[in-house]
Amino acid sequence: MSIQESVQVSRISKFSIRLHFFLNTRTRKHLNTKTKERTKMSYKSVFILLITLLVFSCGGGTVEIDQTFEPKIVIQGILFPQQRAQVKIMRNFPLGTVVDEKKIIVRDARVSIVDESGTIHELTFSVQRQSYEQVGPNLVIDYGKTYTLEVDATIDGQELSAKSTTGVPQAGFEILESKSVLDSMVYREKDENDEVKLFDVRFNRSPGIDFYAISILAVDADTSTFVYDNPYGDLDAGDVIDDFDDFRYAFNWIQDTPLEAGESHMEIFWFFTWFYGKYQAIIYAGDKNFKDFLVTHDQVKEIDGNYHEPAFHFEGDGIGVFGSAIADTVNFWVLRE
Repeated sequence: MSIQESVQVSRISKFSIRLHFFLNTRTRKHLNTKTKERTKMSYKSVFILLITLLVFSCGGGTVEIDQTFEPKIVIQGILFPQQRAQVKIMRNFPLGTVVDEKKIIVRDARVSIVDESGTIHELTFSVQRQSYEQVGPNLVIDYGKTYTLEVDATIDGQELSAKSTTGVPQAGFEILESKSVLDSMVYREKDENDEVKLFDVRFNRSPGIDFYAISILAVDADTSTFVYDNPYGDLDAGDVIDDFDDFRYAFNWIQDTPLEAGESHMEIFWFFTWFYGKYQAIIYAGDKNFKDFLVTHDQVKEIDGNYHEPAFHFEGDGIGVFGSAIADTVNFWVLRE
């Protein structure tokens, strides 16, 4: 993929490739009963999967971008076991284009998922959700199974196709609430040794998976609940309003965990929590496609100024992500003194 295409994906992602998709109610395993670290160096918004490409040089050299435009199928799809398949299909556009999100949605593509038996399951476009979905109960996304997405679309008069295969993680991933440090805690509460305590989520790993991501939502976020007396920045209500989503959402991951079944944990640092009140944390056990996209989409420029493409895992004319994950959800509360 060229630098031109990387820039195109970056701009499309600004509008469309969002982690809100992952947090759709389809992914919330126990939402009713269970429900960055925020830094400028991490995601600008935890729920935006920006394929961020900085086109400015890093102190010395320049970059010449090929202005030749090649239409591509932009795909946003994550499968969750025991949930209905849902995939969003979009298109790219030339640099300098004023983007209208409604116009980049592709509504007449041919989209299907092929299971391990070779059975083809066609997906139908949903006007309500602006995505392609299965219409019958015959496709059941199952643990440990592989699924192949096939997409054909006509863009700018060209017949394009894309194909990608994902392997759903094996069963076993689950948050261990009884072993986790959750419930409620005063902001930056200290223990008997005067050390700052942390929320800590323990979970059982999925065999074969070494990547776990956490997304954190401040449910009660408001200028009135913001933690102004914090060690991370001297901010006022105007700052909170200007960057509200940056403060409200957080995202982090761990990787290279043992591949066998067992326990791991993820700490929730205080610079993830900018508000008092309720938080919702969702942890994902992600397959290789899920992992590679998340860890490479904003790392397309090297320190020496060279560029490379993110890991998309598509054959043909596709860019974006088609992966799979298991999700589990918990709640915790940050209290005032």
